[in-house]
Amino acid sequence: MTNTLAPDARRTFRDRYRRWTTPRPDGLPNRAVVGVPLGILGAVLVALVALGLTGSSTGVVYDLIRQGEDPALIAGEPEPIRSDEWFVQTSWVISQVEQDLPPRNETFPGGMDATVQNDLPTTDWSTLLRPHLWGFFFLPLDQAMALKWWLPGFAVIAAGYLLSVVLMPRRPATAAALSVGFFFAPFFQWWYLSTTLYPAAWAFLVMATAVWCLRSRRRRGAWVLAAVTAWTTAAMAVGVYVPFIVPVVLVSAAFVIGAVLTPGDESLPFRRRVGRLGPLFAAGGAAAVVMVVWLITRLSTIEGFTSTVYPGERLQKVGEGGWSELAQLFGGFLSFDLGRTAGKPFAMNMPEASTFFLPGVFLVFVMAWLLIERWRAERRADPVSIALLAVGAVMLAFLFVPGWDAIAHLLFLDRTTSSRLRIGFGVLSFVMVLVVGAALDGRRSRGAGRGPWWVSVGALLVAAASIGMVIWRVHRTGGLAAYLDGISGAEAGLGVALALLFLFSVLAFARGGVTAGAVALLTVSIVSGLGVNPLYRGVLDLRETATVQAVQQRDEQEPGTWVGITSSSLPTMMLVESGVTALNGFQGAPSAEMWAQIDPTGAAEEEWNRLGMVSWVLGSGDPAPRNPYPDQVQMTFDACAPFAQEYVTWVLSETPIDSACATLSDTVQEGPTTMRIYEVQK
Repeated sequence: MTNTLAPDARRTFRDRYRRWTTPRPDGLPNRAVVGVPLGILGAVLVALVALGLTGSSTGVVYDLIRQGEDPALIAGEPEPIRSDEWFVQTSWVISQVEQDLPPRNETFPGGMDATVQNDLPTTDWSTLLRPHLWGFFFLPLDQAMALKWWLPGFAVIAAGYLLSVVLMPRRPATAAALSVGFFFAPFFQWWYLSTTLYPAAWAFLVMATAVWCLRSRRRRGAWVLAAVTAWTTAAMAVGVYVPFIVPVVLVSAAFVIGAVLTPGDESLPFRRRVGRLGPLFAAGGAAAVVMVVWLITRLSTIEGFTSTVYPGERLQKVGEGGWSELAQLFGGFLSFDLGRTAGKPFAMNMPEASTFFLPGVFLVFVMAWLLIERWRAERRADPVSIALLAVGAVMLAFLFVPGWDAIAHLLFLDRTTSSRLRIGFGVLSFVMVLVVGAALDGRRSRGAGRGPWWVSVGALLVAAASIGMVIWRVHRTGGLAAYLDGISGAEAGLGVALALLFLFSVLAFARGGVTAGAVALLTVSIVSGLGVNPLYRGVLDLRETATVQAVQQRDEQEPGTWVGITSSSLPTMMLVESGVTALNGFQGAPSAEMWAQIDPTGAAEEEWNRLGMVSWVLGSGDPAPRNPYPDQVQMTFDACAPFAQEYVTWVLSETPIDSACATLSDTVQEGPTTMRIYEVQK
């Protein structure tokens, strides 16, 4: 009886699943396919926020202030290389909380515009454009930090899922696997910031909204999506990180142009198709108005940032890439090992070496074959596929073909870099998987079959060749034996398994097995990206340390300006988070008042007029700045120098200070670290 009922049960499940996923008459996904998975995703987000869980690496300094195991660390290890998150952003966020979320943070003398740099919560109206920061107005710090951490990432999953079911409405499970796998891409995990994640979410939303506008006969859904797109446009734009924005804008623009040029089932004239994009155009216009207002109201800050020596207005020449850049682009199967190799031999660190798994790029052969077949059968082109192939060619040309800098400048491509351009290839690969998958689904529904094997094998062989090229490049740059030195047999086996599983995903997508390919891609992405960031309970709040409390107590008794003498990141983080006036911290647009005090003649402007971390070490005489790295400004401090005598009241130091002008006020034993507070004697 079991053998008789099992097939019937499976058929019943398939029938119910087909009914549940039946598209609307216009071909768009039904309400349940859109709403149920997104509702589940929202519930997971609420749970993570309620528990106060983040992927923060602030625990990297725990061993400096406490003995034993960090009780907030649930799984994984903090990543020191993620200093943009744990050293820069989180310290300034806590400083904002300490100062009651002012639009202008008063840590640096002269203050810092907190509405532009470092993704900070403020009481300024522009925080309405940053929903991931809203929790700081009504949630405890740990829960607010959890919302800040997860919302941009979940926006990528939600937008990727929406685009997937818009193009493949009968495949919600496949869409979920693809979007979650995309979120776990090593590139996102190593660059995990809202400035990286929102551009991808925006691109998916723009493409999904465009298709919805073109297909839907009812306008309400189109206007709702357009409103969300407008909001996401503003959220992306206020991040002001152009190198990640430009590539995804090019990919989404190419897709939308192709979609408008596609007649569709109704064969509407071109003018009518453009008219249907009215909600999307309105969204773009509204977002543009908001952004113009935002830019005008903080123009001086933006001008100060763009006029810095570093990064200033950085432009990259076209065609400067080579085999190394190509290996970085296609080296996803080695991403699981970036922590051990510290990004070598691909780049100077793990984020710069990280990339996406790019099965869609190898579907070029399948897409080209589909284009030819469609032309032969119907004498019609596929504008979407042509546009995607064109934008992919443009991005590759930017990396490897010199001589067209003027055109690249018009396209804003020279505002990005070869490593940042990978986000464009990641989004392009995702979309190409969907377009090819939808086309092959359509062929099967018409009884046309999957297509010839030689096309699929061609895609597989090129993907295998890319893996071979990466291995060859590793051998040429440092030696394969040296690369494998220290890796265990199990880890080497894992690398081989990931490469094979990735090749399987390419073959599956090429044959129309979108679900199998999505599951394989989800697996390699999770294995390669899941362990990058730890699972952490909230953040490490240094305001709870005895040192910061002593700093705040001394400053209340005698307010003044602080300097932190650093041999680690700890004094800078403590001063920033304490909320006192200090000369340490990561600066965006340099404070004119602060640097007029430090360098009144402007003789050292080349060294300090840059985006970077300002820190201090002991020295003689007035401050003498130097740049250990382009984004670091290291100053020397002498308590007897005229600058210190006039402007500095307190010094927080990890090392003893032997100076007639500095009197020890307090010594605090912070775990294994001894922190000293000195008062400058006038």
